[in-house]
Amino acid sequence: MYTSQIDNDFAQSIKKGLGSSSQKRVDSKYFYDTEGSVLFEEICRQPEYYPWRVEASLIRQRSKKIIGMFDDNFALIELGSGSSIKTKILLQDLTLAQQRVYYFPIDVSKEILYRATRELGSEFPNLRVAGIPSEYVEGVNRANKLISSNPQIPNRKLIIFFGSSIGNFEPKDSISFLQQIGSKMDKNDMLVVGMDLQKDRFILEEAYNDSMGFTAKFNLNLLTRINRELDGNFNNHHFVHHAFYNSELKRIEMHLLSTQEQQVYVGRLGESFGFQRGETIHTENSYKYSLEDIKGIAEKCHFTLKTTFIDKKNWFSLAVFSPV
Repeated sequence: MYTSQIDNDFAQSIKKGLGSSSQKRVDSKYFYDTEGSVLFEEICRQPEYYPWRVEASLIRQRSKKIIGMFDDNFALIELGSGSSIKTKILLQDLTLAQQRVYYFPIDVSKEILYRATRELGSEFPNLRVAGIPSEYVEGVNRANKLISSNPQIPNRKLIIFFGSSIGNFEPKDSISFLQQIGSKMDKNDMLVVGMDLQKDRFILEEAYNDSMGFTAKFNLNLLTRINRELDGNFNNHHFVHHAFYNSELKRIEMHLLSTQEQQVYVGRLGESFGFQRGETIHTENSYKYSLEDIKGIAEKCHFTLKTTFIDKKNWFSLAVFSPV
């Protein structure tokens, strides 16, 4: 049932996004099929892609302090866990601090969850993992039910949202999303959000245009997914990856640019979509934040901003929130 729902949501989203009379769009959450998830892991290994590297270093430096903000055991919930590579840094300290650790990774990819769960189980003997294939808010609901139904699991929760993924939301949507997450939390719970900070334009644009072309392949994989799952006939050679920093809106934009005038038919939708030369499909935004922005988000979401961990270059932050 879950897979069918995701398939239907994907079809309807593509129909709406490509049928737009203004800017064609595809929701960035659809990047992460199995191939997309593998490509994103490759992006994270590229020297230009600082967010992964800097955030991982920051987690390593501040892991014990994050755990130490709790005065008792807690359960760990992760939004968009992927392969849980960065989370292992936290788990290394957490499994030493707690006799038994309960971890609830939430991700839309069942395959990624299965693989990560199997690997984590063998690496951390006192770790209990319950992977939840779901969208984020529903995933937290399901995790809460599992926690409340088992008296052995600590009631307090640490929810983590790494990867600067909050920047993929439009500003008003990020507020709404964090408010929804906050409504699933108790007063003594905490939420840690990785947030990419504003910096030099060259550094930002280089990060999303790596020299090995993995970001381009990641972006173009959306068209491959449409072809495979929705019987489309996109020719990937007729589109190119286009990423740039929009200084007015303080965000990186990713697009797929049509190199020629063309018609694309998507069989499952029974529709053709026309493209002019130079027309784009807007696939992702990645907003960059100031420290004042983070304080404002806390206020709008009715959170207490407990602390903000920042790297030495002031490139990245881990913001720690708790419900008011």
